[in-house]
Amino acid sequence: MARLYIDLTTSIRWRRPPVGIVRVEREFARYCLLHEPDTVFCEIDAAGDYRAIEPARARAILDDGWCRAEPVAPIGTQVATAAPVRGRVQRMFDWLAARGPKLVPAAAYPLLRDLGRVLAEHHAAFVRHRAAKKASRDATPPPESQPTTEASRRIEPAAQDLFFSIGLQWHHGAVHAWRLKQRTGVRVVEACYDTIPIDFPEYAGSAKQPFAEHFTTIAHTADVVFAISDTTKADLAAFYRRVGLFEVPPIRTVHLATPDVHRDADVGALGDDERAALDTLGERDYVLYVSTFETRKNHRMLLQVWKELHRRRGEACPALVVVGMFGWGVNDLWAEMQASEVWQAGRIVMLHHVSDALLAHLYRRCAFTVFPSIYEGWGLAATESLAYGKLAIVSDAPALREATQGLCPSIHPFDFPRWYETIAYYLDDADARAVAESRIRATYVPRHWSDFALDLLAAARARP
Repeated sequence: MARLYIDLTTSIRWRRPPVGIVRVEREFARYCLLHEPDTVFCEIDAAGDYRAIEPARARAILDDGWCRAEPVAPIGTQVATAAPVRGRVQRMFDWLAARGPKLVPAAAYPLLRDLGRVLAEHHAAFVRHRAAKKASRDATPPPESQPTTEASRRIEPAAQDLFFSIGLQWHHGAVHAWRLKQRTGVRVVEACYDTIPIDFPEYAGSAKQPFAEHFTTIAHTADVVFAISDTTKADLAAFYRRVGLFEVPPIRTVHLATPDVHRDADVGALGDDERAALDTLGERDYVLYVSTFETRKNHRMLLQVWKELHRRRGEACPALVVVGMFGWGVNDLWAEMQASEVWQAGRIVMLHHVSDALLAHLYRRCAFTVFPSIYEGWGLAATESLAYGKLAIVSDAPALREATQGLCPSIHPFDFPRWYETIAYYLDDADARAVAESRIRATYVPRHWSDFALDLLAAARARP
């Protein structure tokens, strides 16, 4: 049977709580680690070659603890274990981030904070690149003078093998997989999560052209492209028709899994800061939105709804709890939010770097969830809400309707009156919420990550 090769570069470089694409790569790799014993895991080195990773390191990377640790240097650096946790430039920006609100005007702080984050990340990338180049210059004697270990060798897949390149490949360069295919003839499996930077560049944090080049490259590389929804499959096919490609690989839909429902751990097992977050919410109703804080996710609509709720209800206004990291394009919204009365009254709460245990508590205690995103490739958080048996009010983006199996009220993302009316209705009518939750528990069909992995392997192994 064909051997599997999985690029773990995204998982290796991601040391924060995993988000959608990162989670997909990690969960698929975990399944293969357990059930496909001959799988070879690899990462891209400084020269653009794929190097094998020893199994013990792959297990460490795929362990949950990896995403709670500090970053380490990639392959090719010799000082990873001795490197300081944070470099001088990074520590300087940490200091500015902590004291920035006191040093600069509130309106300017978000812009400066984002600029600092970008500079720190670019500096870190420069340090890794410099270390990799130094390691290459100071390389040990030629390979013939010492044995090549399984972990350090350049991978050499056979033509019948399968190479999975399903992470943040536009960051690492899809051309590396193309070169591997040209050199070895291996069958390549690529992923399409969405075409938002191409179709809706105004809502994407990246330029349109690099993504167009990325999807064009994988069209010349992949033997099969898996799309996470029928919506995404149709969007990618439409892009290929627009650019006039003569040959395109098969595009097969493999729906994502429903995020795991975590055990409702005892509150005492949470960290002090997590317990404090729950204590802040108290026993009052709140609405939950789990999403990166960025322009496409349409937090602006929710801010307007909560302004109106607070204007009409005052102290009786429930809280909106937003869980997710800061994204792009929201500096003005962040300034507007902080200056609003509803924020000052504590009726909007933002939480970052939330653990799975705390997130489980937040889901179980909330009245319901919202997902007003302008466009999606799938919508993991919406399916997560259903997995916890909670009603989700979603936008009418096609992929969200597909992901939630038609069980959720769907509203145009810019229809303020309907968003306000629907949110107010479910806040005030506990019986309506109970009916919706009962229907969800009775009819929602969750998918497990093993289901996703088996379907992806079947799609990859199927011949055209």
